[in-house]
Amino acid sequence: MKKKQALLISMLGCALAAPVWAAEPPKTEKAGEELRAVLRQHHEALNKHDLKALLALYADSPDVAVMGTGPGEFWKGKTAVENTYQHYFETFKAGSLSNECPETTGVEEGNNAWLMASCIMKDTDPAGQPREFGLNISAVLKKEKAGWRFQALHFSNLVGEEGSPPEGAATAVPVPVPEVAPKKAE
Repeated sequence: MKKKQALLISMLGCALAAPVWAAEPPKTEKAGEELRAVLRQHHEALNKHDLKALLALYADSPDVAVMGTGPGEFWKGKTAVENTYQHYFETFKAGSLSNECPETTGVEEGNNAWLMASCIMKDTDPAGQPREFGLNISAVLKKEKAGWRFQALHFSNLVGEEGSPPEGAATAVPVPVPEVAPKKAE
């Protein structure tokens, strides 16, 4: 009798799980490409120092935010985000930024999405010296009439190829960080 019960429970479990197995996989490729397109548009506008185009990629919300790597690198609200980009423009020559983001992932869930990318960035500093550095990006996006827009964007410079530095070791950030004071939402 116990064998019959175990078999019945097993069959019931399979029957209950069958719709999950039989269901079509979620169609995320289109959403994935749409999310990657927003990231490409961001990099293109950043390369051109096009502040208007950059800000147009942000959600129509007073709570948009940008976060950097270190403590205090948190800018909330449209004005703070705008000031941060203006400072970023001072750290590299317009037209010199290129990137490859071979590792990207993201998921669309209704009107919300997240995106992560690991990128290799190249640019020229204000003194004319070429640079190459790693940059990790994570974002929360929301779908608006104009398409996907950033609600929050986080940039993190890679420490180095060796991984995290030993405890207590000094580290250098490859790209100058904006010295804009964090602001509260407007």
